[in-house]
Amino acid sequence: MKRGKGFTLLELIIALAVIAIVSGGLFIVFRQTPRSALENASLQLQADLRYVQRRAIIEGRRFRLQLNSLNNGYYISFLNPIEELRRVYFENGVRIRGNPRRRFEFLPRGTPDGATSTTLTLYIGRYEQDLTILLSGGRVYLRPIRATNLPNRGGNPQ
Repeated sequence: MKRGKGFTLLELIIALAVIAIVSGGLFIVFRQTPRSALENASLQLQADLRYVQRRAIIEGRRFRLQLNSLNNGYYISFLNPIEELRRVYFENGVRIRGNPRRRFEFLPRGTPDGATSTTLTLYIGRYEQDLTILLSGGRVYLRPIRATNLPNRGGNPQ
């Protein structure tokens, strides 16, 4: 008896098993960890603070970055007249700790409207990272991510 062209059931099962193992491994490799989600959110906030500062200098008018921890994000706008430019929401469980409606306004010369520095804390699970904004010169610094001994406060489980 002559065998036709095609695959046997055993060959198909083995091929599907190999595909499942490879795709499962890729999912694990490319899955975003809580630590990397926190780092991405902190870098985005730092970049947007600098963006607001540059826009104030270039356009010669006041710009604002307003945090909103109730909506878990912030928005960027310019003043006189007030017009919202963009809203950003933190994803993957990253949260803001502290004052829920803190705002940073940059003057046309690029300095923030205020005379002291302030520190914001972003966190996810047991990881947190501080952003320090020096309001005297408008510089933004990121401190290294640290693991706290506090219990999980929401966000993704470890």
